[in-house]
Amino acid sequence: MKLWSALALLSFIYAASALAATNADIDRMTTYAVILGRAAGCGIDASIESARVGRWMDRKFPPGSQDQLTYLPIFVQGMTYHAKMQSSGSSPDSCAEIRRQIRTFPWP
Repeated sequence: MKLWSALALLSFIYAASALAATNADIDRMTTYAVILGRAAGCGIDASIESARVGRWMDRKFPPGSQDQLTYLPIFVQGMTYHAKMQSSGSSPDSCAEIRRQIRTFPWP
């Protein structure tokens, strides 16, 4: 499933269910997946940033909750997709730009 299809599915799930995540949470999660996935595709160590995102996700999508069961696999799929796109040269940003973004991004 492509990322855009996953995002459309997210929108439908959010609108049709009693999940607690907000649109803002989903937007942030998507942004984190893009940047961390591109970093992985460049071979950039983003373990500190990933840990921060993991703690944020545990707060927003609590372990064992329906939110986590719904959104964590989509987050991982997004990261995987963007890592593949970056490593294949299909991303709009160079690895130098990703490195700069990792350093300057307002991580949670």
